[in-house]
Amino acid sequence: MLYGLQTGIIVLRKIGLLLGAASLGVLVTSCGDDETPTPTPTSADTSTPTPTPTPTSTAPIAFSVTQDFAASSANTNAIVGFFTPDGSTSEVFSSAARVNGTAVIELDTTPDTASFGFPDIATLLVFAAADFVSVSATERRYARGDEALTLFLPATHIMRVTYDLDDQAFTRDNVAGTLRSRRSSLFFNPVTTTDDITAALTYTGTAEAFGGAPGVTPSGILTVTATNLVVTPGATATAADTVTITIEIFETVNNVSTRVATLVMTDDVTTNGTFFGDIDDNTFGLDGEFAGSLAGPNREEAFLVFSVTDDDPADADNRRFVGSWIGAR
Repeated sequence: MLYGLQTGIIVLRKIGLLLGAASLGVLVTSCGDDETPTPTPTSADTSTPTPTPTPTSTAPIAFSVTQDFAASSANTNAIVGFFTPDGSTSEVFSSAARVNGTAVIELDTTPDTASFGFPDIATLLVFAAADFVSVSATERRYARGDEALTLFLPATHIMRVTYDLDDQAFTRDNVAGTLRSRRSSLFFNPVTTTDDITAALTYTGTAEAFGGAPGVTPSGILTVTATNLVVTPGATATAADTVTITIEIFETVNNVSTRVATLVMTDDVTTNGTFFGDIDDNTFGLDGEFAGSLAGPNREEAFLVFSVTDDDPADADNRRFVGSWIGAR
């Protein structure tokens, strides 16, 4: 089932149009608790089905880190936070969640301006020429004070945009300190071909993940491995195609890596290339969901986002992991 916004074949040129589309019935999952300033990441209940990713345009967008473009996408967002107690230099994972709703990105090169909108931030974030830091073949970066915006283009039809905010006053479990947060959104071109998938499609890519035990797991100790994402055609013309991938998460401490999650993801692929399913990691006691899409007019690329939490709310184990995978064939 496809959720989100679909405005038809339009050219998204100005951020005002994107924000207008974003305001039409978007469900925003806010992140906050009674100890934290707004906005900030906190617990997310992954038992409720999360809408599948949806671009708000079927017209192909020429994503670029050097040329003008504008895009929006629904339900491809995540937020993660890391906490440092006052007087300490030890940063730990605080919380993370997927965030439903629409994000927007626009790059104007004359004059140099990058504008980013995220579901839980009311005011559009605008970075100007004075904030420009660097550009490479795949990445464009802006920074000012405690803020940074990065446009990352690992492929042709998928872009990841991240907004980092550091040094936020924060209290966790009655301990004062500072929060470092990261908001990320994926933008993509949808599949437009209607040709049947008659042979397996294999996508090679990379994954990233954040998480652990809130208030305990040190930041920067997670590594992630992933199999190829494979789309297998149905046995008959009317049978559903299926997508399969496995992502493993490890904690590395003192050069010793310990596996902490094995996330097997498989589900049917809809005719427009989207997919959505449950994750049940019995080995490590994690439950959650994933959602993703094939991308590009001819299914050239693919991505997914996922979130899992401890499967026993009655115990003291509050582990959670949030991440994404991007690949191409």
